[in-house]
Amino acid sequence: MEGLASAIGGTYVAPPGERDRRATSSPTLVHGIAHDSRSVTPGALFGCVVGQHHDGHRFAAEALAAGAGALLVSEVLDVDAAQIVVPDVRAALGPASAVVWGQPWRRCTVVGVTGTSGKTTVTHAIAAIATACGTTCEVMGTLDGTHTTPEAPDLCRRLSQAADSGTEMVVLEVSSHALALGRVNGASFAAGVFTNLSHEHLDFHATMEEYFNAKARLFDGRSEIAVLNVADTWGRRLASLAAGTTAEVVRWQPSDIDRVVASTEGLSGRWRGRDVRCGLLGRFNVANVAAAAATSSALGFEDDAVASAIAAITPVRGRLWPVSGPEDDITVLVDYAHKPDALAAALASARELGSADSRLWAVFGAGGDRDRSKRAPMGAAADRHADVLILTTDNPRSEDPAHIAADIAAGAGIRHDSGDGLHIELDRSAAISYAISNAMAGDVVIIAGKGHETMQVAASRSVPFDDAVAAAGHLQRRRSARR
Repeated sequence: MEGLASAIGGTYVAPPGERDRRATSSPTLVHGIAHDSRSVTPGALFGCVVGQHHDGHRFAAEALAAGAGALLVSEVLDVDAAQIVVPDVRAALGPASAVVWGQPWRRCTVVGVTGTSGKTTVTHAIAAIATACGTTCEVMGTLDGTHTTPEAPDLCRRLSQAADSGTEMVVLEVSSHALALGRVNGASFAAGVFTNLSHEHLDFHATMEEYFNAKARLFDGRSEIAVLNVADTWGRRLASLAAGTTAEVVRWQPSDIDRVVASTEGLSGRWRGRDVRCGLLGRFNVANVAAAAATSSALGFEDDAVASAIAAITPVRGRLWPVSGPEDDITVLVDYAHKPDALAAALASARELGSADSRLWAVFGAGGDRDRSKRAPMGAAADRHADVLILTTDNPRSEDPAHIAADIAAGAGIRHDSGDGLHIELDRSAAISYAISNAMAGDVVIIAGKGHETMQVAASRSVPFDDAVAAAGHLQRRRSARR
């Protein structure tokens, strides 16, 4: 315990029995670490995190009753337990977890991917390339947890378990929240990847500058290689900042892949003079493939092998995910886009999958209790790219869905302010049904905002809802009606 306290810059306070020189008890040993009293295991160090709504110090007794062996605190508590006192428990949680779990990034290659859009696809694309090249790989991110990036104790535990099982590489989505809240404090990355930065999470970060500064923390020296999209203005700023903190800066841009052909079969083009193709849909995914290829090359995979392995990249659930099949007369896609730039990119790519005279339908909403300033820009983005807008409910949380839809509609221009171009249907299943049943043969329908999510959050309730499942059901009814 004293060694752990020293390693994280804390002060060790021994329990009364250990402080008594006549005591014969052994020094306290730590087995694991937890930040939630409900997940404490015997011998764990319990971090008393002070959060927005709860103070973990109030749950110390509960954690000790559950078997916690020691406490990480910001103030000494009147309890019979070993304590490590630090100025900020949340900030110390990462370094403490790293020590407790034996610095797992020393036992496997860890790659972190950050940016507003593309994190999920890029992490899976890097993993697909690495696996095709013979490296065992695991992905951690949006599709497999409550948080995009797990809290530090969970992250270090999972990384340690992955390394112990023989996994050679872990590719991790690193969110701005994780960076700002210290979830990856104490961690080291073989490579950090930056995709892009656009309007998002300003309810949390307040300004784009603050948002950028959070993302920049991945490149403050904790990433040995910085793989940066210099086609993005923020990426160019990062390249200047990272030059003084990392061993190597690798600059990439979407145009690294040229001669691009996008179709319903996927993407093809040339990367570093080599023909490449993969099953991802949508031209916007060229950037994600370019990021994955540049990262793989920077990590030491031969360029010829990388070019061949790109063929192993397949669509990620909820990311321009095709729900319709060859038997359908319309194309229906589900996408996670829930911010203006991402929605614009998804719609532009979906447009390319239809014919010159087909219509593009956009079914989407916006989350409640989140950044309201992005709603009108989302309406404007859809107005520019889609022929028919159907505004519906996303995850309204405590807000009135009708008010959210009105905020989005305020961004739509004259082309969609009346007539058949704009509809508001707050029942999400009914909105999807309307688009699928009214689309003409050859039209493209994109259902945006929720992607892989399988729950709808309204008020204090979460109810099951999966866009892909709902769309598949309505497509089946359309097929039946055509027979």
